[in-house]
Amino acid sequence: MSANSPWHFEKVTPKKVSDFIFEQLEEAIILKELMSDEQIPSERELSVIFSASRLAVREALAQLEALGLVEKRVGAKGGTFVLPLTLNSHRRNREEIAKNWEVMLKIFEFRAVIEPEAAFLAAERMTDEELKQLQEYIEASMNPDCSREVFRALDVKIHLSIAQASGNPYLGKAIRQIRTKINPALDLMPFSAHVRSVNNQEHEALFLALSSHDGLKSRELMKQHISMSAEAIYSRVFKEHDDI
Repeated sequence: MSANSPWHFEKVTPKKVSDFIFEQLEEAIILKELMSDEQIPSERELSVIFSASRLAVREALAQLEALGLVEKRVGAKGGTFVLPLTLNSHRRNREEIAKNWEVMLKIFEFRAVIEPEAAFLAAERMTDEELKQLQEYIEASMNPDCSREVFRALDVKIHLSIAQASGNPYLGKAIRQIRTKINPALDLMPFSAHVRSVNNQEHEALFLALSSHDGLKSRELMKQHISMSAEAIYSRVFKEHDDI
């Protein structure tokens, strides 16, 4: 095949069943669908869920454990449990994110195109039930007792629920992929009353635009929100050196 061929085929690479299982579990943990200290189903249960051998499941869990995403506990209440992602994320991810910053910039560019348009469509299409669910997520994130890990989980739910409300499954899938890539960077962000207040104000303003079915305003507010998020990540990765 010539170098100027119009076809854009990719080379076939071998992929083990355990890799598919690992990727799905990793995504669920990064998106906080499996929360800190939550017990993962047993190897037997996972083998049924994934229609795979227990050996493949065991290999996938070993990969997660090697990355510090889960730990195995012994005893009467033993099993495999999810570890808090935000607890030591600044030690685990900052150097890796800085090293792959060019990739992160491409993700930010992609996000700046996709999420504002999803917000625009969601403003037109959101049902009363979807608006109510979004409001519940935002109100829960304002709870003074909301922990760092739960706050980050609710942030994911807020953005994914808006994506889903766009009514376009392709947008929803794209934003899910984006969040999987940027969540490790977002988990670097400091957690304080001020940080929570700023995020909540932005989410509240976005909710009001969505509930008013104002697509243009929803688009602009989402664009501003994710732009500020990108700037905060850059500052955290390259300018700040504390361990908050």
